[in-house]
Amino acid sequence: TMDDDTYPKTLYVGNLSRDVTEILVMQLFAQIGPCKSCKMITEHTSNDPYCFVEFFEHRDAAAALAAMNGRKILGKEVKVNWATTPSSQKKDTSNHFHVFVGDLNPEISTEDVRAAFAPFGKLSIAHRIGQELEG
Repeated sequence: TMDDDTYPKTLYVGNLSRDVTEILVMQLFAQIGPCKSCKMITEHTSNDPYCFVEFFEHRDAAAALAAMNGRKILGKEVKVNWATTPSSQKKDTSNHFHVFVGDLNPEISTEDVRAAFAPFGKLSIAHRIGQELEG
């Protein structure tokens, strides 16, 4: 069984057009699987709005990540990533090592990264979200 801590269900959706609404995001993501909630964050007026979409099932969230990342919503290419969840902080990570891998070719999948690091033991893959500042 997939327990909540290991298999995230919440996605970060960023680089949104200012005209995007929670309802629109929910409608788009719900085509992939049932959404539990959508929370739009707009208080940082200088930055583009972003939101968190929570699914009921990990597999639907994973499918939505694959389907929606890089898609245009109202003319802007959105960035979709796993949201970092507080639940992952509860685990004892004292014996974990964090390695950040950056500037990967877009064709390299999470599975490729997993395979490359497999010899070093159990992995939890975290994606860093690179926020682009517009001048």
